[in-house]
Amino acid sequence: MKRIQESQTQPISKAAVAGLVLAILPVTALLGLIFSLTAFEHIDTHDLKGHRLAKIGTIISIIWMIVFLIVGFFLWRYFGGKL
Repeated sequence: MKRIQESQTQPISKAAVAGLVLAILPVTALLGLIFSLTAFEHIDTHDLKGHRLAKIGTIISIIWMIVFLIVGFFLWRYFGGKL
């Protein structure tokens, strides 16, 4: 890992930002999870900022996935045999 001096500004990972934005929207939560998980490796490789954004994007995406599974289970349970 290369060290960056304090006077230089460290750029933010675009993958982390994209992952967070996509994770917020329920329809694109899976893409947000993919971008956020990819951002972790991208951040470490290129020594960028955005580790916290990628972590938040991953957490939001996982929460959406859990919500989708619970709602899907109840919809299948109550309406699955009746449709």
